[in-house]
Amino acid sequence: MVPPEMPMSENDRPIFSGRYELYRRIARGGMAEVFLGRDKLLDRPVAVKVLFPEYATDASFVERFRREAQAAANLNQPNVVGVYDWGQEAGTYYIVMEYVEGRSLAEIIRAEGPLHPDRAADITIDIAAALAFAHRNGVVHRDVKPGNVLVTTGGQVKVTDFGIARALTGNTSDNLTQTGSVMGTATYLSPEQAQGHPADPRSDVYSLSVVLYEMLTAGPPFTGDTPVSIAYKHVQETPAPPSQFNADVPPALEAICLLGLTKDPDTRYASADDLRGDLRRFRTGQQVLATQRSGELAATTVQTRVTPSPGTRPAPQNLTPSEQPERATPPTDNPTIAAPASDKTRVWATLLVVLLIVVAGLVYLLLNGFTPGSGDNDAGVVGDADSRLRVPSVVGLDWEEAENQLRGEGFEQITIEFQERQDIPANQIFQQDPRAGLLLAEPNDPDNPIRLFASKGLTVVRIPAVERMDFLEAEEILLTAGFSVERIDKQSDDFARNIVIEQSVPSTEERPQGTVITLTVSVGKGEVQVPSVEGQSIADARVFLAREGFDAEVVQENSLDFPVGTVIRSEPGFGRLAERGSVVRLVVSLGPATGQVPSLEILGTTDANQVEIALRNLGFEVKRVESQLGAGDPSIGQVLGIDPSPGTELLLGSEVVLVVGSGDAGADTGSSFVTVEPSD
Repeated sequence: MVPPEMPMSENDRPIFSGRYELYRRIARGGMAEVFLGRDKLLDRPVAVKVLFPEYATDASFVERFRREAQAAANLNQPNVVGVYDWGQEAGTYYIVMEYVEGRSLAEIIRAEGPLHPDRAADITIDIAAALAFAHRNGVVHRDVKPGNVLVTTGGQVKVTDFGIARALTGNTSDNLTQTGSVMGTATYLSPEQAQGHPADPRSDVYSLSVVLYEMLTAGPPFTGDTPVSIAYKHVQETPAPPSQFNADVPPALEAICLLGLTKDPDTRYASADDLRGDLRRFRTGQQVLATQRSGELAATTVQTRVTPSPGTRPAPQNLTPSEQPERATPPTDNPTIAAPASDKTRVWATLLVVLLIVVAGLVYLLLNGFTPGSGDNDAGVVGDADSRLRVPSVVGLDWEEAENQLRGEGFEQITIEFQERQDIPANQIFQQDPRAGLLLAEPNDPDNPIRLFASKGLTVVRIPAVERMDFLEAEEILLTAGFSVERIDKQSDDFARNIVIEQSVPSTEERPQGTVITLTVSVGKGEVQVPSVEGQSIADARVFLAREGFDAEVVQENSLDFPVGTVIRSEPGFGRLAERGSVVRLVVSLGPATGQVPSLEILGTTDANQVEIALRNLGFEVKRVESQLGAGDPSIGQVLGIDPSPGTELLLGSEVVLVVGSGDAGADTGSSFVTVEPSD
């Protein structure tokens, strides 16, 4: 994908249909740009393709955009990027698609050069599966190219951008691309598309074969200064065999690629399924159909083939028209083979070829860091200033020994796959990819790890998937499966405390029981001290909390000690540790509370003790003043009066004076009280 731009600020993020929030642009095409977004309803990342404003007013472009959504939305297949929704917003149109985290095939080829033939075949098999499914559903892609193929971080291949696809069974009078118009990318255009003829599934087969060619050689079969010149070559010229640029290309795979690149659609693979079937035969070691038809595809002239260093391409020769060799006659059903050269000519030609091969070999060794007398040092780092690493041979080693050797020589991205092999001892490596001796420009690319294949022993089991689980639950699952567990804590803005962020070995792999699985566990966003905000205004307190990463929540209560609108305290309090991003409650003063002094009728009693309790419960302070009465007076112990008088509005906490009768109650009197009935 295109390197992401700076993310949009939170206030500037557009939201389409009240649901799709855009974060940053991740790709740009000829008629639209693609943004990373989030589906707020389903809380998942999405890719949102937005039509350029200048096209939004063009009915034909809008219709093509609509058909893209409809065509792709019906293609529910693992190797096709899913389309979820489409719509219109503020005068522009958009499509909501599955977000694929990974790299485009174009980026991979640029970074790595020629891919291993087996890997190139596997990627082509997956692309062909996507195209075959589309063809069965009446859709031709019409723009198959490395930029429209995405490879996830887990290695899954997905085809995207059916932007110029159209229904095979659609109304021909309504087709957006009528015969005579050319759409697609010139480098990957089929001959029939280049001539303006209708495209069919065989056109996609041709374009996919161009992609396979580029994976094998790090360059397309035809290049030129203009799209027209490239399109002309697709129609008129025969591609050089891939092995001319990469001697590692097997003859069977080369035959498959060249059969897919034939000019006449009738001599090509009839469908993507047929191409996929031949590639699968190649991968399983069976004879491919392409070699049986190689006689039909033979060139009509004999060409001298030179094998340059892997990954290099011959420099183009700028010849004058008089110096150009005579163009070969296109192949026919009965190709004519040029007459053989004389014996003397063949001898000189053979010597020339041998000499060129020797020179090319020396150039290859020099370019790849050969130093006389280096011996075994070639297996490791090429030079002090060179970041490239040469892949050592680890076949025959125990998987742990092989992994340790690779890590010791600087390789960090390693995956191990265990397979049932009765002829190989348990835990022994029997295959590796890339093969030994290759010099890797990016030896630690996480998208292209060193893959080791080991024989499965009796105790080898698949690693459980425990990411995004609570640590204790994940630990129990791994221990039950027979693995040991190691924990590494890490702060995270995206994962709650004690949630597993990552496991050291993915769930797609297998390991012997007893292997240590390291779990990276979230400790949340990190704990910080709550700042002192007592006595501050609400606004100032919010700022202090925000600086430490806290959110604020306000509650109010009355206070005699703090002015209205100031913070009484925080919860958690000053100096306490709390997780960054958590909510701190601000208790804010409403000022002092007031209340009315109640009457004895409202309290329903004159007993001094009960009246005092009632007043204190209402928030008043109580002071007693005694009034002497005669012995045996029934008002002894009773409230004779209240000051301030009942009905007076006082601040809660203020003092209320009770005048209480006192004296000698007499031997037979005891304490008594009078119940006062409220007056009508």
